[in-house]
Amino acid sequence: MKRFAVLIIAVAMLISCAFADNTASGNAVIVYFSATGNTERVADALSEMIATECVEIIPSEPYTDDDLRYTDNDSRTSREDADDSARPAIEALSLDFSQYDTVFVGFPIWFGKMPKPLYTFFDSYDFAGKAIAPFCTSGSSGIAGAVRSIRELEPDAVVLEGKRVNTRSIDSDLESWLSDIRFQEEI
Repeated sequence: MKRFAVLIIAVAMLISCAFADNTASGNAVIVYFSATGNTERVADALSEMIATECVEIIPSEPYTDDDLRYTDNDSRTSREDADDSARPAIEALSLDFSQYDTVFVGFPIWFGKMPKPLYTFFDSYDFAGKAIAPFCTSGSSGIAGAVRSIRELEPDAVVLEGKRVNTRSIDSDLESWLSDIRFQEEI
């Protein structure tokens, strides 16, 4: 009987640890990249919702309307997408990531993937031991491929379930996602 009780307790502890690895804590910061303003709107709404700092990833060379012409094979975004090694320069962030347990990362989806400035961002900062909570805006593509890419780029971080946020239902999308990832603000 004692062995059975010990086994039940051990299983309960394992389940509890497994769920603990897939949650976000309230010691958080929001970092986002937005070329057209849609992702910025979502990041601002999330910042208000969870009362935390919101910081923009700014490319050293801003994207113009011509750069964002996805159907033009000669546009900047098309050339970057075609080059797996592309890492456009970004301005340094004035954040000490060691202060945060959870980093919310927002971005648009380009060509079904994260935009290349995000690869630069993940290459530039250490997220070992952190929870990364990705969210995106997109006219049609989901976030699953971007989440896989983040997991490959940050193998020592816990990458939580991502959320594609519809700009027409920002608040309700964010509220359900925060519940799904079990985000709890620290008091």
